[in-house]
Amino acid sequence: MKRFLPFAIIAAVLLVALVAGVLLYQSKTGPTAATALPTPPPPVEKTAGAITLEEFGDYQCPPCGKLHPVLKTIKEEFGDRVKFVFHQYPLMQIHPHALAAAQAAVAAGFQGRFWQMHDLIYQNQSAWTSAPDVQPYFINYARQAGVDVSRFLNDTVNSRTTTIISSDLQRGQALGVNSTPTVFIDGREVPFKDLTLDHLRQEIRNRLDGG
Repeated sequence: MKRFLPFAIIAAVLLVALVAGVLLYQSKTGPTAATALPTPPPPVEKTAGAITLEEFGDYQCPPCGKLHPVLKTIKEEFGDRVKFVFHQYPLMQIHPHALAAAQAAVAAGFQGRFWQMHDLIYQNQSAWTSAPDVQPYFINYARQAGVDVSRFLNDTVNSRTTTIISSDLQRGQALGVNSTPTVFIDGREVPFKDLTLDHLRQEIRNRLDGG
């Protein structure tokens, strides 16, 4: 499967533009829009467990979409013994809707529905990825996930959402992430060719057994 290389400079420029857009939005809507929502960051950790699996992913990336059901199976099999963390790594220069998808997932997270939105976006990747306007799709997924749509729409353009995505990008770059999906288990990168159900299952079993 093809992997995609992000261009850090382009991503940084787009994030700066996004921040500017947020500031413009807040200047037009006044302080109420900026303060009406709760302040805690959205949850990105699935469960507490003995080992940690971190994924850097792009919702519009086809290989990420194919990996999603593999990781869901791992979650179901190992439960609380593995902590799952998803980091937003939208490859904006080649996936025009990746940033909007990341914003939607993060925004849903402010209402405690990150993983529900995460699953819906990946499960329906083929439906929205080529659409000229993805907002109706993400609003529909937000409703399915039990998210308050008005709060959701405000949070997609909130500066906190921008900060979370930017921080994930910076973390990935610091770890040498140059493609998606990239997966780490207890801080060790799993080679792309090994991102299969059988290999991940065995790797996790070995670590849980102290191997």
